[in-house]
Amino acid sequence: MGIVSQQTLNAPTPQAVAALLKTLGQSGLLRSAAVNLAPLLHQAPAELDVETAGRMTVELEKVNVALDESPSPATEWGALRETLGDTLLAALVGISDASLRRYASGQRETPQKVAERLHWLALVVGDLAGSYNAFGIRRWFERPRQQLAGRSPRAELGADWSVDDATAAQVKSLAQALVGANPLAA
Repeated sequence: MGIVSQQTLNAPTPQAVAALLKTLGQSGLLRSAAVNLAPLLHQAPAELDVETAGRMTVELEKVNVALDESPSPATEWGALRETLGDTLLAALVGISDASLRRYASGQRETPQKVAERLHWLALVVGDLAGSYNAFGIRRWFERPRQQLAGRSPRAELGADWSVDDATAAQVKSLAQALVGANPLAA
């Protein structure tokens, strides 16, 4: 979320791969991706021979893993503000609306803890985006869930959560269940 859509990783078109490579280059991530993904700049995966298609799958998975492990507040603030709105986003990352505006505008550097939460939210919102529009995603965070003992994901996370908490893992698992990434959580 923010750097690349899950759709680009799942069904890459030559245009989407070109945009992905441009964005990765601007972010300083995976400089080797331009060479490794070059075949996808000219053909869709279905048009490639089996061996090349297999290599492209591996390379796209590397991109996916690198993005999962690479917070990028500069791109994630804008995408999440658009989807969640400032009030909900500030509450979810545990900061004030004023701090959100300063971090998002670049007036102040995003603290590590906030950047980690922001990135975690970008991944969760990315999972939810396959099933919900922006309104539905906002409601998802506020709606009580049986799997969370009747609490909403927002309430379950609380104000001072960590991306490594069991609670965060449980909330993420609920979102992943919507895209089939974790069928046991449904």
